[in-house]
Amino acid sequence: MATCPRSLCLYVAAVLCCSAIFANAQALPLDGNATKSEAEAIREAKAACDKDPSNSNLWEALGGAYHHANQNQDAVAAFKKALTLGYDPTLGKYNLATAYASSGDKSSAIDLLTEVVNAGLVAPIGKDPEFANLAGDARFEALAKREQAMTEPCRDAEHHPEYRQLDFWVGDWEVFDGVQKVGDSSVQLILKDCVVLENWTDLTGSQGKSFNKYNPNSKKWEQFWVEDNGATNYFYGSLVDGEMRYELTRPRKDGSTLMRHMTFSRLPNGEVRQYSQASTDLGKTWSTEYDFTYHKRQ
Repeated sequence: MATCPRSLCLYVAAVLCCSAIFANAQALPLDGNATKSEAEAIREAKAACDKDPSNSNLWEALGGAYHHANQNQDAVAAFKKALTLGYDPTLGKYNLATAYASSGDKSSAIDLLTEVVNAGLVAPIGKDPEFANLAGDARFEALAKREQAMTEPCRDAEHHPEYRQLDFWVGDWEVFDGVQKVGDSSVQLILKDCVVLENWTDLTGSQGKSFNKYNPNSKKWEQFWVEDNGATNYFYGSLVDGEMRYELTRPRKDGSTLMRHMTFSRLPNGEVRQYSQASTDLGKTWSTEYDFTYHKRQ
């Protein structure tokens, strides 16, 4: 089966060019640069456009078929036609840019990419093989760098330091309650450094994990904790005076309400303290649940 054109089909599921017009072809040699499957896809796409010439999706699919067969001048014309008929301008211009780039018209490709980036498109253009021949161009490199910051905001500590507020907890730890070891913890950055993941194992072998992430919408940190017995807790909080302060409120089986305050703080020697307090009388009184110290594993 023929694949999507090398374009935003990689990133946006709405592209029609992965439709049934590519479904039943066999990849057999054909005169010229196109395989039999590519030529059949072009013929079927053209027939569809002839039958419904005002359908922008069909013209976009025809552009994709031409582009897949490396007939990029024809692809440019079809992609342009789709845009004039109302095809999604951001996606359509991106696909048109791929055809321009493949045909050697680097300037037009970069002009279109500039438009879609300015329109707010988030796509790793610097990693898209469609634009490999644009590498080294100063305008393209600037766009690629800008897009990388948009697609990987958690790694952009200069502009988004909030994602890095819990990094002091990252590492491999032995965890103690006073002098008594209670477990081991491996805390990692995952998902392009957007999530602080704890992998916890206590001395009996029981395990738990927590996902910790800054939510840019609520401007709060969130922790989702789950244990291997099915127990779960959801916390939210903020960094205050260098200390991550989480809190939780949830009903208990007996009908009362559990309130919990949990803090993570970096100690002067680089160790981390995790301190938890609980209240079952709506915050009138608080009791210590645990007071853990994370020691770096040697």
